[in-house]
Amino acid sequence: MTDWYYHAPGQGRVGPLSADEMRARFRDRRITRDMLAWHDGLREWQPVDRLIEELGLTGIEQDLSRPPPVPPRPAAAVASHAARPSTPIEPPPSNRTGCIIAAIAVGIGGLVMLAILAAIALPAYQDYVKRAKAAQGQSPGQTIAEPQASVERTFDADRMADTDALARELVTLAMRDMADAGACPDVYEFERIQVRQPRLQGSEDGWFALDPARPDSGQCAYDVGYLGFGPQLDGRHVRYEVSRVGDEIVIRCSNRSLQPQHLPPDCRP
Repeated sequence: MTDWYYHAPGQGRVGPLSADEMRARFRDRRITRDMLAWHDGLREWQPVDRLIEELGLTGIEQDLSRPPPVPPRPAAAVASHAARPSTPIEPPPSNRTGCIIAAIAVGIGGLVMLAILAAIALPAYQDYVKRAKAAQGQSPGQTIAEPQASVERTFDADRMADTDALARELVTLAMRDMADAGACPDVYEFERIQVRQPRLQGSEDGWFALDPARPDSGQCAYDVGYLGFGPQLDGRHVRYEVSRVGDEIVIRCSNRSLQPQHLPPDCRP
């Protein structure tokens, strides 16, 4: 039996599910045609609309009496969703068991903790987004603009080494998180980890941008651009090709357009 997964707004990756369960959720409007789905054997996540025949969805009518899924979340989705106030919970009737009361108390405590974590992580992530807006609508393979700054930034090899180390750590963590699905992490997975661990966003002294790329070899590939290093690195990037060897995540870095003197350590010309 094939194990299916899909990516749902507000939930992230859902699965494993059987094809029958996928069809039932499609009928109930919990899965829509524009959501992403994956199973072992697919090289990358695909819209459900491209998997209609494989899932056996032809002829299945959706139950329009059910509400549609919640719209996709914006950037910093995890933190903003966690910080959103919840619907007030009515006190349980006096004849309910103590277990239900305890469960409600634990749930409220969890929401409070999530809100506290979001309050800590979200401001740092918003700073990261402000820096990234210098490259709005651009990928590392195209043009990466410099952020507006009062001082002219110049290349520094030590800062490059530190920034590249953060990018590698982020890719490694995301690959391990996706190990069960056997899929390549996408931008959402990277942002989710960056909200949890703001240090992986980099700093004003240097940060990075990751774009999924078509691999020359291996399982996953990303174009990596480095920001905050001055005009020498504008529009230039390297390529990470990432694979799993047992429990180890192996990242092979190759140069795409950086000058040799600007390459991070462990990246071949």
